[in-house]
Amino acid sequence: MGVRLGLADDVVVFIVSRGTNHDYRRVLWRVSRADAIKICSDPRTASQNYMLCWTDRNIDDEKLNRYVPDNGKHDAVLRDHGVTILKKA
Repeated sequence: MGVRLGLADDVVVFIVSRGTNHDYRRVLWRVSRADAIKICSDPRTASQNYMLCWTDRNIDDEKLNRYVPDNGKHDAVLRDHGVTILKKA
């Protein structure tokens, strides 16, 4: 079994909020690594209270990754970067 490397690997994009402590990730989307880099590098996906982050670690662990509904807040970011959502809540 080999490790997949490269920009095409699947990753999850999740919300990190200031002042909250969860033992799970609040995942918005599963996307390609290349799309996650675009999303999380965009200044519109962070504020004083939250930021979107991505990881390729344990992305299929259902206890760790809880998909939360997308409220559309980042629709413009997804559209502007041509992001393809592979999985969402």
